[in-house]
Amino acid sequence: MPEHLVLTGTLRASQESEVAADAAGKVTATFVERGQRVKQGDTLAILDARGASISASAANAQSQLAKAQLEQAQRECERVKSLKETGAISQAEYDRVTSQCQTTQWSAAAAQAQQQNAQKIVGDSVIRAPFAGVIGERYVNVGQYVQPSTRVVTLYAPDPLRLELTVPEANVAGIKPEQSVVFTVSSYGDEKFTGTVKFVSPNLRPTTRDLVIEAFCPNADLKLKPGMFAVARLETAEKPQMAVPATALVKQADATRVFAVVEKRVEERIIQTGAERDGKVAVLGGLKAGEHVVVSPGTDVRDGAQVQ
Repeated sequence: MPEHLVLTGTLRASQESEVAADAAGKVTATFVERGQRVKQGDTLAILDARGASISASAANAQSQLAKAQLEQAQRECERVKSLKETGAISQAEYDRVTSQCQTTQWSAAAAQAQQQNAQKIVGDSVIRAPFAGVIGERYVNVGQYVQPSTRVVTLYAPDPLRLELTVPEANVAGIKPEQSVVFTVSSYGDEKFTGTVKFVSPNLRPTTRDLVIEAFCPNADLKLKPGMFAVARLETAEKPQMAVPATALVKQADATRVFAVVEKRVEERIIQTGAERDGKVAVLGGLKAGEHVVVSPGTDVRDGAQVQ
């Protein structure tokens, strides 16, 4: 039978972000409400980009002009290089033209960078979802002026969820990734949910002397919510332990009994039971290892009866 730990923890979103504006401007449109599901790349809000578009057009024109000037300067450099080789121009004239060519090249690079920055500002006027998830809160409305870093929405990814658990120091030896977790939350009574351990902290927390682990839990139907408190059962390792078929148990109000077979006679035993798994129940006391029991005792089985 497996050993297990009973742990408590909290469900958290696998990803959560306060999506902020990357540009300044007036909000001209919003496209989401609280609780709405979105896909990665979906538009959340749009800012007024008219000024940015004008600046981008000017930067583009300046970049094209600088590119044309660079091409002309490069042709001039090639011409004076040929003249220098034939001795038709002085070293000073050659140095002046090549220096001007280098300066023009830097100017063209600066103009291109300004164009790219202007285009980015235009693109930043459309605020998009960085990942698929659910809108938790929307902070802006049409007409509101925002600055870079102004919160626009809270976005969280609810599938899968992360179940954060803490393991006491005495129990950390049996913890490893890919272990199965079964847990319940008070909202759904005895309904069981499952997860798989994906993260085991490399160190214990010094103040509480415990180990933080995380299990990823499927949540396609979104029944589970971030922040829910969970009681989890974590199977750690197989431990040799006596077990009998569940059908061998005779449960009564005062005790649980089985009928052991000793030297061809039935002996009624009161036993202490543990966990049940795959139709077998762990026996914590009342039986000895190797003893046989009646698997399906009928009403005619009595203490002291002979068996063949």
